[in-house]
Parts: sequence; C-alpha cells; structure tokens
Amino acid sequence: MRIDMVSEHASPLAVLGGVDAGGQNVHVAALACALARRGAQVVVHTRRDDPALPARVPLADGVTVHHVDAGPPCTLPKDDLLAHMPAFADALVEAWRADRPDIVHAHFWMSGHAALLAARHVPVPVVQTFHALGVVKRRYQGDDDTSPPERLALERDIVRRADEIVATCTDEVFELIRLGATRDRLTVVPCGVDLGLFTPDGPRDPRTPGLGRLVAVGRLVPRKGLGNVIEAMAALPGTELVIAGGPPRDELRDDPEAARLRRIAEDHGVADRVELRGRVGRADLPALLRSADVVVCAPWYEPFGIVPLEAMACGVPVIASAVGGMIDTVVDGVTGVHVCPRDPDRVAEAARGLLEDPARRAAFGRAGVRRAQRLYDWDRIAAATLDVYARRGAAPKGRRARAGGLGPSDSGVRHLRGLREGLGALEDGADQLERWGRQLAATLLADGRLLAVGNGGSAAQAQHLTAELVGRFETERRALSALCLHADTSSLTAIANDYGPEEAFARQVRAHGRPGDVLVALSTSGRSPNVLAAVEAAAEMGITTWALTGDAPNPLAEICDDALCLPGASTATVQELQLVALHMVCGAVDREVARSERRTLPPGGRDRATAGGRTARARSEATA
Repeated sequence: MRIDMVSEHASPLAVLGGVDAGGQNVHVAALACALARRGAQVVVHTRRDDPALPARVPLADGVTVHHVDAGPPCTLPKDDLLAHMPAFADALVEAWRADRPDIVHAHFWMSGHAALLAARHVPVPVVQTFHALGVVKRRYQGDDDTSPPERLALERDIVRRADEIVATCTDEVFELIRLGATRDRLTVVPCGVDLGLFTPDGPRDPRTPGLGRLVAVGRLVPRKGLGNVIEAMAALPGTELVIAGGPPRDELRDDPEAARLRRIAEDHGVADRVELRGRVGRADLPALLRSADVVVCAPWYEPFGIVPLEAMACGVPVIASAVGGMIDTVVDGVTGVHVCPRDPDRVAEAARGLLEDPARRAAFGRAGVRRAQRLYDWDRIAAATLDVYARRGAAPKGRRARAGGLGPSDSGVRHLRGLREGLGALEDGADQLERWGRQLAATLLADGRLLAVGNGGSAAQAQHLTAELVGRFETERRALSALCLHADTSSLTAIANDYGPEEAFARQVRAHGRPGDVLVALSTSGRSPNVLAAVEAAAEMGITTWALTGDAPNPLAEICDDALCLPGASTATVQELQLVALHMVCGAVDREVARSERRTLPPGGRDRATAGGRTARARSEATA
C-alpha cells in the first residue's frame, strides 16, 4: 500500500522544542515508521523551510520525506502559512500525477485544506487528523489566538469533505460532531508512545540531594501552563522543578517566554528551585522523566498530549489538566491525578499528596506502564489507522478507482468488509479467548459462577453466552452455572426504581457473586455507567472481571482484570464480533470440560455421564 501523509508545518525531521515543533512532529514520524514496518510505502509531504534541504530525504525503511516548495524556504510561523497552501496543493497534484497514492492522510487543518484542493484534480481518498481545532483554541485563548480568521470556516469545510476523520481522543469527537462530522466517518485513534525508548528501566538524570523533583516538558508557550506550575512551587518547599523545552539552554536568555517564566519564579520566591533546562534531546528525555517523582502536564488546553504517555511508559505518575486527550490517557486515581487548568493551588495539592506517599506513587507508576504498553504502542496505533484506510478501499495501485459515494448495495459490501477486517483483529485475540475459556471452565467446574452484563445489543450477547453455558454449545457436558443479570426483569426494574439505573447490575453482582466467580462485561463503547458500576462491585468482592468492548482506550477495558477491545466500523460490527468471540470462549469451555472429564471419570464413565443428558433430550423431543 502506498500512503501519502501531508504535514505542512510539522516535519518528521524537525528538532523538537521550538514554538511550532512538538507532538505533531513526533506523531507523524512515529506513525509513518510504524506503517512502514507493516509493509506500507509512506511519503510525508512537508514544507521546505531551508533552501539547503534535499527534495527527498529517507526517514526510515519505507518512509521518505518530500520537501515541498511553497512560500519562501525559511522558517515561518505556522499561522502565516495559509497563503502558501495553494502552491503546496499544486505541488501535491504534480507528485500524485506522477505516482498516485492509494490513500492520503492529512495532519493539521492547513494540510487537510491543501490535500483536498489537490484531490479535486487527482481523485484520492483523504483521511484527516486535525491534532488541534480552531474552535477549541479560540475558546481557551480568546484574543490571544493568532490563527488566521479563515480557520474556523475551512475546518468546517474539511469536516464536510474528508472521506474519513481520525480523532485522537474522545473529547475531540464531540467537538467534531458539533462541526458537522458524521459518526460513520469518525474514528478515535490515539497517539502512541515509543516503548523501545520510554521504559521504566534505564539511566536517571542526576537530582539535587534532599529535594523532591517535579518535571514539566513542553514548548515554551503560555498555554502550556508552565507558569501555573511555577506558581504552585511556592506551596511545595523541599521540591525542585525542572522545565524542559524551548530553545537550547544557551539561547534561553533571548526567549521572551523563558523571561516571563523566570519573572514568575522570582515573584513567588522559588527561582532557586526552578530550572529552565531548554531543549532536551529525544534520546535524553527518558532519563529526565525517570528522575522525577511526578511529571506535571498542566496546559490550559491540550488536543492530545504525548508527554503524559511518555512519563507513564517510564513508570512515573502524572499530574494532568483534565482537558483534551489527557482525560483519556491519564486515569485519575490510577495512573495519576487530574486537576483543573490554570489552578496552581490544585497542582500544589496534588503534588504534595504524591510526594508524601511513595507507595501511591509507585502504584501509579506501575499502572501507567501497564496502560502505556497495553494501549499505546505505535504498532497498535498503526494497525488501527490501517483499519481506517481500509474502510476507504485503500489497496495496491490499480485495483479500484475512488467511488463518488455508496450505492444501495455498497453499504452492505462495506459492512461485510468491515466485518472481515474486524475478524482479522479478532484472530489476534484467539489465544486470549482460549485462555478465558480454560479459566472459566475451571471456575465453573469448581462450582463457581459466571455473571454476564450488557445493555441493548450487548445484553442480547450476554444472554446468549449464559444460555450456551447452562445449556450446551457444541458437545454434551454437565450444566454450568451462568446468570445474565438483565434477564430477571422484576429485579432489574425494582433495583433501578429504588436505587437508580446505575445500580441495576451492581446490586445483583453483590447478591449473586462470590469470590472467585467471573464477571463478563460487554459494551461497544466501554462507557456504560451501569456496566462500570457492576465491574467495580465485582472487584470489591474478589470476582475476576473480563471486558469485551469496542475500540480502546475506554474506561471499561481499563478497570477490568483483562479486556479484549474489538475495533469495528460500526456498533453493529462490534456486536457481531462480540458474538464470535463468545462462541470462541464457549468452544474453549467445552474442550476444557471434556479434558477434565477424561481425567476424572472411570472407564465407561463418560458414556454414563452423557447418557442422562441424551435421554433427557430424547424425552423432550418425543413430547415436543
């Protein structure tokens, strides 16, 4: 597959830390390389900002950076680039006519604008990732927003015209829907983290003896909230703060934002405990993060935020503003603490609580490593991105032309295609489902019980699971104890009436569950409050909890002991995949029960054990 990325200002070759060089540069570079590792050929088109740059530069095996001539070949603020996007689009047209890609993935709104202009002349599917939305930036920055006045209208146009839209967090989904995005073209695929570089083990940056340490990493711009973190230091004696980002250390004296931060430190009497380190090389960043007791990310707003993920992967707890992508990545009370933006007092309170509790810091750090490794590996992110591309028929060149829309039969074909893609992902989880089946069989054969919960279509799947266990799936075996907690409508409605709908399942878990039982929670979104409450009640009782959900990350997958997240193009597809997954579990249960019976029954015992079941079934059929 040939993939062209458009990233007009954020070159994957850029040195990080400048005003316009940060998370998007990391995202584009890492995603391009991860896609190439999966066999794609990737070209990243970015604007030439230096006349000495070659036209094409290899970034990695399978990845080439194309420097596009659009405007003067010098560094320009990204907010000044809109006037050069028509020239950028012309260069894309020329490149695509010479070598047409299977799909185009635009990063940032100006890249989307240029890509869609070019696609008028060379029809290619365009996938859009905004990374930041003008309406959100305007909301938080007001008159300080330097975006071109055309931005909001152009973003609405991109939302309307892009073939697919990739949001990097759930908060962005709501903003995009308000801009007119339809759910069938909208998918959440988060940013990732380099798990080979950011690890809990490795060297640590030297610390000042006797002081706790906070670390903050980010571009030196006011909206990153670094001034608020410095203000919090006044309430944290015995603690140092290291801020990494901006120009090299020897150029900080000429940086206006660095000067502003120094004044804040002096005004609050903490200048002797605040270090502005300047730009830190990517290879040196893990050691700095590992040296921290706590990493603080307190921006006023943040479209995603890669630093919290990097800190979590290094095993360091995070204090994060409850904004944007950090609502998804940092789990409050599990991997870190959420705070309100622009609230130095709350930052100080959260930091003090963590600095005074080493055991809590360690627990948060361990949970952060697990979460980063399970959900945010770049190879996983690349697989999810390829699923989005496949929905637009991205295939080797020449297989198909872009269609103008979906005809009456195309919607069914698209559904089947999405199901096939999902089944491929489900195959990756086959070992996990086999393990669930074996463990469930052992629990049920020891007189344990399965509890199953879900809402809507997931409720039907939960009931299907319990029916297969109490009855039989493929082979004759003993009846197994399984309860579907929505099936007793009298109890369900009574509990909902007396205790509220969120307690409808949790109270039944407390009534029917016993330590060592298993709860299977099904939810396409992973966010149903009554299902989450049931899992929390089960955990309190020592019940093993498993989740079958749609796309990760989601809260249900995070709080369960184990989870299988099934990406699907629609809720219906996820439900169909859940049914297949449940059948795989039931098959594993049958096999494990049969093995157990062979180990424990005397010769001929299996024939006698199954005869009763066959006789009962024969009597039933005779009287039907």
